[in-house]
Amino acid sequence: MGKKPELTEDDLLFLDTLHGCGFGHVSEANLKARLQERGMGESTYNAVRRKLIFARFIGAVYGNLTLEKKDYWPLEAEGDEEAGEDAGDEGQQ
Repeated sequence: MGKKPELTEDDLLFLDTLHGCGFGHVSEANLKARLQERGMGESTYNAVRRKLIFARFIGAVYGNLTLEKKDYWPLEAEGDEEAGEDAGDEGQQ
């Protein structure tokens, strides 16, 4: 298996906006408009969309985007979890 891609602020903004739509899917035009309102440019949108599709965080069907992986936010706290596990290991030695 490949390693998880590191998510940037733009990636997280994209995923959070898609998740916030709450319908399980949203038209690409509506999502793009929402992200442009938040300051994301067209070239950034296209790059992030492509990255997230290939990483299987999102799916695209008939002009709609769906959130495929809803566990993307633990990636932000992954370093904290690993630090907690290391601390627990030290206590056992």
